[in-house]
Amino acid sequence: MADKTTDMIPGLELVVAADKNMGIGREGDLPWRFKKDMAFFRETTQDAANPVVIMGRKTWESIPHRFRPLKGRYNVVLTRQSDYQVPPNVGLAHSFDDAVALAKTMGDRYFIIGGGHIYGLALASPDTHIVHLTEVDAEFSCDTFLPALDGFQRVWWDEWIEEGGHRFRFTRWVRP
Repeated sequence: MADKTTDMIPGLELVVAADKNMGIGREGDLPWRFKKDMAFFRETTQDAANPVVIMGRKTWESIPHRFRPLKGRYNVVLTRQSDYQVPPNVGLAHSFDDAVALAKTMGDRYFIIGGGHIYGLALASPDTHIVHLTEVDAEFSCDTFLPALDGFQRVWWDEWIEEGGHRFRFTRWVRP
């Protein structure tokens, strides 16, 4: 279906993949690995002059060392741990509001990339206007879930893609 959003609304954007039950993770990792979804994630979060990704500490730690920080994006790690250390070229915040404020000083487009608790904070924020959701047409045994997209409307979806014995599609949801 054609994308009905011609101009991106300024504010926070979520990038997430979820199964039929809105499961997004298992034991601190993704329950699936789809190359095309990883490419979609990379392209979406780098589609700006100065993109910023905001993530929780556990999401940061789940990224293999060789890929940290995520290239082409300013990385902000959100943690309650006051003594947590990140590399000098990575932002550190101890509250959601501080993470967003830091992102706004460092870039021009802001993506929330996990985990579950951070997604919940972002969905509750009036600054969040867009959700880039990869809908996985399967059920996985997840222990982390995406909160309901209450107040958001699906405005765009792509064709189903088959990979690794599963199908998925990219969608965009907006809060009017």
